[in-house]
Amino acid sequence: METPEYYNNEHGSLYKIAEQHNLNAYEFEILKRVFRCRKKGEFMSDLEKTKHVIDLYINEVGHKFSGQYEKLN
Repeated sequence: METPEYYNNEHGSLYKIAEQHNLNAYEFEILKRVFRCRKKGEFMSDLEKTKHVIDLYINEVGHKFSGQYEKLN
């Protein structure tokens, strides 16, 4: 079985980046989809899925960060 081109890690691994930045599963999934959306040829589909994952992330853990929006802006 041939490895798809979008799994080419010659410029570094997303898994290594995720580990270095201590990303959780949601954060990793979001970044992975954004990084690969053009490489896979599924730009709109991957970005729509990314929006869905962001909404899930907000709904499931957003309450832990309530009140921090003001600090980010």
